[in-house]
Amino acid sequence: MPPEETVMATPADVAARDGVTKQAVTKLVRRLVEEHALPVERDMRDRIIRFSLAHYDHYRGEFASSEKVASARKDVPSAPPVNSSTSRDEALRQEAWLKVGREKLRRQEHIGQLVRADRMREALTVCGREIQSSIARLQNKADDMALAVSREGSHGLRVLLRQIAFDLNTEIADRLAGIVAQAAEHDEALEDEEL
Repeated sequence: MPPEETVMATPADVAARDGVTKQAVTKLVRRLVEEHALPVERDMRDRIIRFSLAHYDHYRGEFASSEKVASARKDVPSAPPVNSSTSRDEALRQEAWLKVGREKLRRQEHIGQLVRADRMREALTVCGREIQSSIARLQNKADDMALAVSREGSHGLRVLLRQIAFDLNTEIADRLAGIVAQAAEHDEALEDEEL
């Protein structure tokens, strides 16, 4: 079986195909790279020269506002058809790979292998704050630690620290379990205005 090919396109190709400006495509590609890790090829100056067409179409369908796309198409004057140097066979081959790429993304999303980066960042922030708040209360145990040292020495402190660590781990696990219980099973589709 040959290695999987990714159909790559330039912003100019997609702009001509979709009837929008190259700047609009480039702006959306930059946002998709930042927020959804869109696969891209870069030049020596780290500029995006080509990107995965299947990923672009998938993410644009999920996260771009159809109203903005429609208004961008109205603003662009109709351009003469672009002469392509690729043959019909090459176009059919690329179309087949594009369909395979789109279907793979749909399947990964359906079985839960893809997660929304914005929701992941938000969840990690909430979890981090909960852990920080639990650890910040550790200083409230200073009097208990001093008492354990004065009564039983380092052995007493070791026993108390073991108990404090167990209590802290349990508290953090309970807080994280509460966050998971409140979270939605599936995320709703993201509109362009929410970005």
